[in-house]
Amino acid sequence: MESCRALVLSLCVLSVSLALAAGRDVPVKRYVVNLDAAPEEHFLPMCQDPDILELIPMLKKDAKDMITSLVPEEVLPLVDILTADLDQYLPQPFAGEMRGIANCTGIDLGEIVILNLAYDLTAFCTSIVAQDAKGTIWHGRNLDYGFGDFLRNITVMLDFQTKGQTLYTSTSYLGYVGALTGQRPNKFTITVDERDQGAWWMNALEALLNKKASLVSFLVRETLAEADTYDVAIQRLAYTPLIAPVYFIVGGANVAEGAVITRDRESALDIWTMNPAQGRWFVLETNYDHWEEPPADDNRRMPTMKAMNTTGQAGINASSMFQVSSTRPQFGHVVLSVPHVLNKGTTYTAIMSAAQPQVYNTWVRWPEGQASAQSP
Repeated sequence: MESCRALVLSLCVLSVSLALAAGRDVPVKRYVVNLDAAPEEHFLPMCQDPDILELIPMLKKDAKDMITSLVPEEVLPLVDILTADLDQYLPQPFAGEMRGIANCTGIDLGEIVILNLAYDLTAFCTSIVAQDAKGTIWHGRNLDYGFGDFLRNITVMLDFQTKGQTLYTSTSYLGYVGALTGQRPNKFTITVDERDQGAWWMNALEALLNKKASLVSFLVRETLAEADTYDVAIQRLAYTPLIAPVYFIVGGANVAEGAVITRDRESALDIWTMNPAQGRWFVLETNYDHWEEPPADDNRRMPTMKAMNTTGQAGINASSMFQVSSTRPQFGHVVLSVPHVLNKGTTYTAIMSAAQPQVYNTWVRWPEGQASAQSP
């Protein structure tokens, strides 16, 4: 599986309309999740969307292909135990939501459970949190997976609402109940990057069955729902036991609120924070510990840092934070590009700012010459 490449900042805006004309960047559909309804009904409106209904046969087939490719055969009996008594092992609303998705899509519940585990632990990506010259915090991320063509077609944005008000928003995939990218308006933003520590399936499932740890994406959703400040979010993400190591990248709504949390399963190994007063106005994370040298075959860190420093703090804003590209600029625009930014595994790009929550948007990234199954 290709690891995702660096998120790159542009000096000038390449308009979204030009990108759409090229058939590469497609804003995703947005749905409301009514948290006041029963968990089994949370994703029902999305499942009933005619566009989604058309994709369900493909989803069923590709889900089986993903499971065959990603899941070791020896862990399947543990998945069967988990699925047989889902409420015992998984908290609400997640257990009910998985059952509801299985019911409305016709996909086997065990497969829904496996897909949620696979999405949770196989995400390759780059995340950047930066503070502009006026003190506004911006958060951008690219997310890559294998099976990119399948996942691009089922990428969605979800507004989780209670009493008609949006409590938090996430970018997700149909069938996935966790969150790897999300925003609590006017409070904080979170992205998750994989921290590869070798074989993990057996240890992860055993921890889950023993109720000793949380799924990464469940913790993110719970934090988005329950933490009411940036500091509370940091503490919760740093010290809640998890089923696998991970990086949490967090942006706040106030000056200097930005951090990369390097996690093992028990707690944080390191919390690396922004410090604009000392010149550290951005933090970035690929899929490697920031204090270690990245491997020679995947050194995305230094080119990205160079691109950020060339752009400069004064050049960071909602527009310049968007463009991620490995191609040459068009129409005279100057783009700071890192090789292989947009690759065959890139499923989406998301841009957020907790202080300006209306900015949050997600674009599906189709490789050159390809188009969405839903495109005209």
